[in-house]
Amino acid sequence: MFSKRSEETDVIIKKLLKCAVSKTGIHEEFKCMLKQIAAFVKAGAGSLLLLLDDESLQFVAVYGGKEEIIGERLPPGTGIAGVVAESLRPIISNNPAEDKRWAKEFAISIGYIPENILAVPVMTGNKIVGVLEVLNKQGGFRKEDLKLLSSIIPLLSSVVEKVRLYYVNQKEIERLRALIDISLKLGGMLDLQTLLEGIMETAKEALDAEASSIFMIDKERKDLYFVAATGVKKESLKEIRVPWGKGIVGWVAEQGRTLYVPDVSKDERFYSKVDEKTKFITKSIIAVPLWRKNEIIGVAEVLNKKGGGTFTVEDITVFEAIAKHASIAIENASLYKELEDMFRKAIMLVVNAIEAKDPYTKGHTARVTKYSMLIAKTFKMSAEQRRALELAALLHDVGKIGIPDSVLLKPGKLNDEEYALIKEHPSRGAKIMEPLKIPEVIEGILHHHEKFDGSGYPDGLKDGDIPFNARIIAVADAFDAMTTDRPYRKGLPLEEAIRRLKKDSGTHFDPEIVQAFLDVLEVRREEIIRTISS
Repeated sequence: MFSKRSEETDVIIKKLLKCAVSKTGIHEEFKCMLKQIAAFVKAGAGSLLLLLDDESLQFVAVYGGKEEIIGERLPPGTGIAGVVAESLRPIISNNPAEDKRWAKEFAISIGYIPENILAVPVMTGNKIVGVLEVLNKQGGFRKEDLKLLSSIIPLLSSVVEKVRLYYVNQKEIERLRALIDISLKLGGMLDLQTLLEGIMETAKEALDAEASSIFMIDKERKDLYFVAATGVKKESLKEIRVPWGKGIVGWVAEQGRTLYVPDVSKDERFYSKVDEKTKFITKSIIAVPLWRKNEIIGVAEVLNKKGGGTFTVEDITVFEAIAKHASIAIENASLYKELEDMFRKAIMLVVNAIEAKDPYTKGHTARVTKYSMLIAKTFKMSAEQRRALELAALLHDVGKIGIPDSVLLKPGKLNDEEYALIKEHPSRGAKIMEPLKIPEVIEGILHHHEKFDGSGYPDGLKDGDIPFNARIIAVADAFDAMTTDRPYRKGLPLEEAIRRLKKDSGTHFDPEIVQAFLDVLEVRREEIIRTISS
């Protein structure tokens, strides 16, 4: 008898494992398992309920009954399943209609009255994660049926943990999708720097001036600094700051009025130190204040009418109109930046919550994102491209949601089945983010484990077929994995990590991106060492 039961158990376990790896979707996998479990104890139906954070039970899979109840919740302690969840003891009820523990009103509301019920708690360690019910066995359930179920509960528990993680994190996933979607829509606005430089270029051409610029007010430092400039000396302006109250820009900032100075050599308000640093010779200036609501936030200037002429009243009027556009652009961009910062912080809260499961990966996402953005600075990428890369880097491991802790936190070597599960995380992550319909983000997530020689996963892409964002993240991800501690080893010294990057350049990694990162390492070595230890 014992031998026969053991053989039956082996067969059902194999069938359950086949259901669990079918990749037909979470609900179909569990429906398949419930079908096999019901057949194992000769029952006509079955259901699986998941215990949620608020102690309620939610139907997540149904076989042989009304699938419309998937998603329905039972309040804590309600029904036979609720009693099982609270007591941690199985229940056999062969006449539910006469059983006070049975949730009669709920059963009537869904139009499903079972003949009999066997309900058992599903545990992971000492923690209950759900309740398994089998129903409608001809002749009723016996203790022998409970013994049969008990023999497969350990396997079921490990699989239920997978679905529990899926449901617990689903709300966070949806929130994350919404945040990313809003952030990317806002990101469709022009980069402020590009926009302001375009406005000032227009002003320079419209007024036939030699140069133009915008100063912003720094309230904390009590000075003004350049944010946009045109003309041959614009690069030399970036580090220059004008003390508060100094120069023509300082006067305009204080007074809040337009000022035209046809000959700066005859105006004591002129701040000559800017010319001294830039080697530009200023002859005449129109300066107008930039407003945000009722507050002055900066000053715009045009300098020197070409050909030695003088600016006209019409020039001043045109420039004031252009300055209003600049003010609006700055205000919109400021609001956008505030929103973008808020969304980025919210996204990081979600990402950090995911990372919190594993103390060894704490900070991994932030470091990979930082390394990716440092690499990006060495290439000519637009603001939109950099934003997509940043989001892909932030979300590159989001697919690890739903992978059991027993696999993620395993201190030793993974077996083949566990490693296959880990290798699913890029595809899982891409699927989670698919509704965003932003190819650059999704491709970065999906292909960050591809290798330059085609030996990576999930698709075995090689060379230039691997999306550019994914190639950057691959280098950043590998560098962080090498230089930080893991459960099975200490982080490698920086020089050893560099040696391995060089060794794998052209096989695992894009040589151009490896070289770009090595160049960054050379220039910002101390900063990166601090990042590694953060």
